[in-house]
Amino acid sequence: MSKKVSLLCILMVLCTSILGQDRSQAILLKKAYKQNSTSLLYQFFDNWSNAVTSNENEAKSKWVEEAHKVYAAFYQPLQLDRIGCRSEDQNLYENIPYFIVQGRLDAIYLADIIPLNSDELEAYYMNRINQMNLDEDTRKKNIDEIRIQKEIGELILEFEMDFHGLSIPTTKVDSTISFRPPVNIPNKKIVYLTTEYKRLLDHFLGNRHVGFAKKSIMQVAYSKGESRKRMDFFNSAARIFYGHWGGYWQYETYPQAASIVFDSQMQRAVVFFRFVYEGGEVILEKQNGVWTIVSGKLTWME
Repeated sequence: MSKKVSLLCILMVLCTSILGQDRSQAILLKKAYKQNSTSLLYQFFDNWSNAVTSNENEAKSKWVEEAHKVYAAFYQPLQLDRIGCRSEDQNLYENIPYFIVQGRLDAIYLADIIPLNSDELEAYYMNRINQMNLDEDTRKKNIDEIRIQKEIGELILEFEMDFHGLSIPTTKVDSTISFRPPVNIPNKKIVYLTTEYKRLLDHFLGNRHVGFAKKSIMQVAYSKGESRKRMDFFNSAARIFYGHWGGYWQYETYPQAASIVFDSQMQRAVVFFRFVYEGGEVILEKQNGVWTIVSGKLTWME
């Protein structure tokens, strides 16, 4: 038997095994719902947890390897105040036994510097202004604007991947990353969202919903009918949300990291994240070799 034929046979066996596992899990989830069985639902999640584990050891670069460690420090669903979430959100996941952790990261960036506080940020912006080829009046005007923004608390950390001008330049070093970080939350079980499991859950939940702004201008889309019933059942194990704009589900147990920026020394990092229908940024620093949250805040909402 040729090497090509042997490889094809191995791939066919693997695909058959994966499809069989997906099918058996889909049947188990449907059976759990039909019988309104929490124990069968938990069995579904336990099977999922055992089948899909962290891929930290498969990191293909030093950036991805370090991003796993940053995420493990950043991911605090039971201490949401540490990333700047409101007090009313603090107990969102307290009684939820399973956490669904993201399975991919959009991008990793590298920046020359990541200021930790407003003083460092002001110094960086002042230096950038002084390096620019500006006439004296324009230079003084820009400096005055920076100082005023700092005084009123509106001096913002910005990177050139989204903004221009005084923003801190970045270089993308990786993107669309298979990313299952090593997460350990006491008394919680972790499952990782994969393309296969997302497809399985989409099929199970369906898409019955009321569209965005159908009843009022501020109303987000929400599930209804059979989709709502299945969502309520599923939420007894892991809390999920229907998509803000309609037509999709939000499965991850928040916060969900979108991208990570490292400084050139890999001693500081910024995680840009989503929290349900909002998002923000968390700054971390490596202290005594361990990534530690320095500050976090929400900066946008849908």
